[in-house]
This record gives sequence, structure tokens and C-alpha cells, in this order.
Amino acid sequence: MEMKRFLFLTVPLLGLLGYWALSQYTLPEGPGKELVLAKCQACHDLGLVARERLSRERWDAVLDEMALQGLKLTPEERAGILDYLATYLGTTPPPASPAPTQAAKTGAQVYANCMGCHGPEGQGNPPSFPPLTHVGPWAATEGGRTYLLHVLLHGLQGEIRVGEASYNGVMPGFSWLSDEEIALVLNHVVAWKAPQGFKPFTPGEVAQVRAKPLSPEEVWRLRP
Repeated sequence: MEMKRFLFLTVPLLGLLGYWALSQYTLPEGPGKELVLAKCQACHDLGLVARERLSRERWDAVLDEMALQGLKLTPEERAGILDYLATYLGTTPPPASPAPTQAAKTGAQVYANCMGCHGPEGQGNPPSFPPLTHVGPWAATEGGRTYLLHVLLHGLQGEIRVGEASYNGVMPGFSWLSDEEIALVLNHVVAWKAPQGFKPFTPGEVAQVRAKPLSPEEVWRLRP
């Protein structure tokens, strides 16, 4: 009887610990990691992706399948993702992580994480992904600035209207970007139609909003 009770309590606990351990997996550092994060995490548990060990041919077939499911990639993006997956999540041990570099990023470089959905110049991709050229005026108001930070950090889920069109896609949060990167990309986007007297976003401003996490649905309810 005691053995049955022990098993009854232990099996669920092991399952919970296994799930927790799976969630701790992170992608190895290497060229192409940020591209994989930007393109894959909206639909896939990165813990599962990080545990896979497939040949280059199998990863190539996976990307073909994702394209059939609607993933949009340029030839350069696809090649970069395939190289990363085959190198760091392939059937042979990944190479040692390169030493971190201190090269400063620009807002345009960080925006590479966004252009797959919103376009190179923020023109949008109807009916799922709205244009971003309308967000400039919001950056001139306190409520609008906070909303933009929440969207980028925590995501957005719910139908929105931009101009004459409605959009009902799901945007993932980009909290894995640093405070500096969040500020850089927002300043880059707002610059397309910056309001008069616009004060650039700062890493400190990002940190304050990051400290108050919201769900994507809660962010949608904050929309001006």
C-alpha cells in the first residue's frame, strides 16, 4: 500500500520536474540565433527546439514544412536559419560558443527581428500584421509610450484596427531583447513618422515597464 502511495505521489512530481527542466533549455550562442528566435518562437516551444538533434537534411525538410504552414523567409534568412540549426542543433556536437562581442547595435539591425511580419519599411502584411508607420504620434504621449513598450516586451493578442483595416494576428513578446535593444528598435520605428519634439526611448524607461509584466490580452486592453 505504501509503495503504491509513493508511486502515486512521485510520478506526477517527476513529470512536473521534467517539464520544468525542458523549459530551462536555451538555444546555443552562435550566428543565426537571433534569427531563429525571431522566426520560430511565435509558434514553437524553444525548449523543444533546443533539444532536437537532426541532420542538415532533416532540418532542411523541417523548414520546407514550415514554409507550407505559412512561414515567410527570404532566401538569405532561410540559409542563415538552416546553417544555425545544422551547426548548433545538428547530429554532431556543436562548436564552442564564440566569445561575446561588444559591437554596438543599431535600431535597424534590431528591426531585422520584426521585418518578417511587418515588412522592411514597416508597411505591414495584411490581414495578420499591421503597418508600423502609424505608431509615431503615440510616442509623444505618456500612455502611448507605455503601450508601445508593453507591446514590444510582452506581445499583443486581440483584434485591432489601423486606418481602414482590421488585424487579428498574434504578436509574441520580445522580452529576450535587452533594454538597450528595445529602445533602439522603437526609436528606429518611430523615426519613420516622428512627432514634433519626440524624446527618444531610453533603456531606463524600458526597464521600468519590463518590471510590470502583462499578458498579451492585457496589453490589448491598454491600446489607446
